[in-house]
Amino acid sequence: MAKYADVIDLYDDNGKLLKSNVALEKISPLVNPAIKSLVDNAKRTVAVNLGGVEAALKNGKIGKHQQILGRELNLDIAGNIDAIEAKIKQYVSVEEGDDTEIRRFNDGKLLLVKVPKARIEAAATYDASLLSVAAATTYALVEEFNVDMFDANTVKAAVFGSYPVSQALDGGACSMIMSIPQNNESLGYALRNIPANQTVMMTHRNAMQGAALAATFEQAGQFEMANAVGPFERAQLLIYAYQGLNANNIVYDLVKENGQTGTVGTVMQSLV
Repeated sequence: MAKYADVIDLYDDNGKLLKSNVALEKISPLVNPAIKSLVDNAKRTVAVNLGGVEAALKNGKIGKHQQILGRELNLDIAGNIDAIEAKIKQYVSVEEGDDTEIRRFNDGKLLLVKVPKARIEAAATYDASLLSVAAATTYALVEEFNVDMFDANTVKAAVFGSYPVSQALDGGACSMIMSIPQNNESLGYALRNIPANQTVMMTHRNAMQGAALAATFEQAGQFEMANAVGPFERAQLLIYAYQGLNANNIVYDLVKENGQTGTVGTVMQSLV
């Protein structure tokens, strides 16, 4: 039996019908598998800027604002990317053949590392992903280039940035789309605080898809911070459906009708 009487029709960013008569509760972040996968990816995915590490070590510019002359290291990271990537995967993995994933971009200057689910399940917060990847990257570089004990801390600073002097990995090589928990202004804000420019980048500047992704993170955050409990759940789902997912093609129609010469007033008039 449906939880709510509301049903919606879902359309894509070209105004094409995708699915009719979808029960409202099916788009809940608590039950929808696609949304849960997005949240899971956000918690487990870390970007590693190996090109930045190589440049930082070559110039001795480590830890954001610091440059230490005489501590430069000329490591051919780009030329040894295959071995380095394999070592990072080995260190991040919990078991051989698990769900650890690494994708390579820009000729290996950027890696996208997805840590195994086991690391998140055994952790209290998602920063376990960030720290495990940063540590794995550090060890991989030290091992691959036989860096001695006197220079290993320089490699660590290039990867971790000014951490632990700073709470975040400021000036480091590893980052996530979510800020560290300490930077969130209150409980449950991690997903809601993902910047809009991140969703724009991930959707390649597609306005409708970017709005849908931003709304997905926003509504997942609303559920996380308990703003969708009891009678408030339906309201949050309706907001998500119509504003974020273009339910009943409402966003597409409003943009089509008002996109050229419309004002806030004409949009409201069209909506009513």
